Amino acid sequence: MSLREFHKQRLVLQPPASSFTAEVGLSRWSNKDLDPVPKSEKKWEWYHVAGFWIVEGFSVAQIQTASATVALGLNPGLALGAFFIGNMIVAAVCAGVGYIGSKHSINFPVISRASFGIWGSYLPIVIRAVVCPIWYGIIAYLGSLGIQAMIEAIWPSFPAWHMNAIPASASIDAPGLLSFFIYWLISLPFFFIGMPALRWLFLVKMCIMPLLGVSLFTWAVTAAKGFGPLIRIPNKIENGMSVGYAFCYAITTAISACSTFAVNMPDITRYARNPRTSAWGQFICLPLCLTLTYFLGVVLAASSEVVYGQIIWNPLQLVQLWDNRAAKFFVGLLFAFANIATNVAGNSIPFGNDVTAIIPRYMNLRRGQILCALLGFAICPWKIEASASRFLGFLNGYTIFLGPISGVLLSDYFLVRGPKGYDVYQLYKPHGLYWYRAGANVRALAAFLIGMVPQLPSLVYQINSQVKGISRGYIEFASIGWLNGLVFSALAYYGFFRFAPFPVQMDEQGMAAAEPGGLPEKQIENQSSRGSDNTHECGEGLQYMV
Repeated sequence: MSLREFHKQRLVLQPPASSFTAEVGLSRWSNKDLDPVPKSEKKWEWYHVAGFWIVEGFSVAQIQTASATVALGLNPGLALGAFFIGNMIVAAVCAGVGYIGSKHSINFPVISRASFGIWGSYLPIVIRAVVCPIWYGIIAYLGSLGIQAMIEAIWPSFPAWHMNAIPASASIDAPGLLSFFIYWLISLPFFFIGMPALRWLFLVKMCIMPLLGVSLFTWAVTAAKGFGPLIRIPNKIENGMSVGYAFCYAITTAISACSTFAVNMPDITRYARNPRTSAWGQFICLPLCLTLTYFLGVVLAASSEVVYGQIIWNPLQLVQLWDNRAAKFFVGLLFAFANIATNVAGNSIPFGNDVTAIIPRYMNLRRGQILCALLGFAICPWKIEASASRFLGFLNGYTIFLGPISGVLLSDYFLVRGPKGYDVYQLYKPHGLYWYRAGANVRALAAFLIGMVPQLPSLVYQINSQVKGISRGYIEFASIGWLNGLVFSALAYYGFFRFAPFPVQMDEQGMAAAEPGGLPEKQIENQSSRGSDNTHECGEGLQYMV
C-alpha cells in the first residue's frame, strides 16, 4: 500500500452517504460524530442523566473538595451550606446547557457555532480542550491509587517492590508507576463503548457507589465513636480575609468542581430522549448528590484525625492505612472503577468532541479519546500532584474562562433566540445563518472578553497568593469569579444583540443569497425536502431550514 493510499484509506474518515458530511462543501465542518444524534440512538432516560451525578460524585476528586475550604478556616457545617448553594447555581447552568444538547441532539462544539460563529467557535473549543488531557492524567493518577490499594491488599510487601529503583526527583515510586500504567491500560477499552451503551456503565455505578458511601460513612462514625472534632471546629480564617470571603470561596469551590460540566453536558445529554425530564433530573440530583458527597469527605477526614492522628482528605490514602485486606481491596476496586467512568465522561469524551470539531476529516471521537489518554500519560500527572502547587492553582482558576462561555451560550439560546431555537442544518453550513462576519460573531467574542478579563487578576492570585498589587476588596469580589464571568458575559451578549441585532432564523431566499452565486430554486427545494426527512430521524427540535 502506497503512502497516498494509506492516507486516503486509513487516515481520512469516509462519511456515510446519509450524513451531513457527505454533502459537497460540508466535510470541513462535520463527520459522523459531530452530526446530530439519530433518534434511534437517543436512549438515555432521565434517570441515566440524573444518575450521572451519583457517578460523578463518588470520585476521589469530589470527596476531597471540602479540604481547601476547611483548610482556609471555615467551619465544615458552614462550608457544606456554601457548597449546596454553589451546587444549586451550577446545576441550573448544567441543566440549561444540557437541555440545549438534548433538544437539538448536538454536542458542545456544534452548539458553540450558533453564538460564536463557525470559525469563532474554535475559541471556546480550544479553551475547553487544553485542560482535558491534564485533568485526565490527574484523575487517572488518583484512580491508580485504587489499583495500588488492591495490589497491596493481595501482596502486603508491594510498597517495598523495587524500592529506590526510581529517583526521588521523579515524585513517584515503582509501585505507584506500575499502578498508574495498569489503570491507564484498563481505561482504554472503555473508549470503544458507544455513548448509548455507556449508560449501562453509569447505571451499574449508580447502584453500587451509594452502598460504598454508606459503608464508608458507617466505618468513619463507628471507628471515631462519633463525628470527630473536625466537624465542630469554629470559623477561624487565618489569612486575614472575612468569613464572607471564605463563604464565597466555598461557593466557588463547589462550582469549580463541576464547572467543566457546565459546558460538557451537551456531549452527554445529546443522547437523552427527553430534554425537559433530563434537565429536571440534573437540577435535582446534582446539588443533592454532590453535597452529600462533600459531607462524606468531611466525616472521613474528621474520623481520620481521631483514628490515625492526622487529617486525611484523600479516601484512598485513608484506605491504605486499613488492616483489613479484603475491605482495602474492594474499596480500592470500586474507587478505581468510579474514576474510570468519571474520566471517560468528564475528560476523554469532551476532548474527543473538541478535536473532532477542529479537524473532522481526520479525527473522530474514538481517536480523540485515545489521544487524550496518551497526552494524559505524557504530562506525568504525579509530578503535578506532588509539587506543582501553582499549576494546580492555575487549573482551579481556569474556571474564569469557562463561566463566560456558559454565559454566552445560555444568553444566545434562551434570551436571543427564545422558543425558535437553532436551525440545526445551518450549524454545519458555511456562509449560512451562523457565519456572521468572516465566520465569527464579534458580539460573542466581545461578551466573552467582558466576562473574562475582569477576572484575570484572580487567576494570578490563584497561581501565586503572594503577588502584590491586587487589593483585598478585589480578591473578595473575585472569589465568585466563575459566576461573575457568566453573568457579565450573558448580559453583555444580550445587550450587543439589542444594539446590533442579527437574524436568528433564515428563510429559503436568505439561504440562497448566502451561497456564493446563490442556489437554483430547484436545488433549494431538494435540500429543503432532504432536511425535512432528516428532521424525522434526529429527534425533537431539529429544523433544517435551507
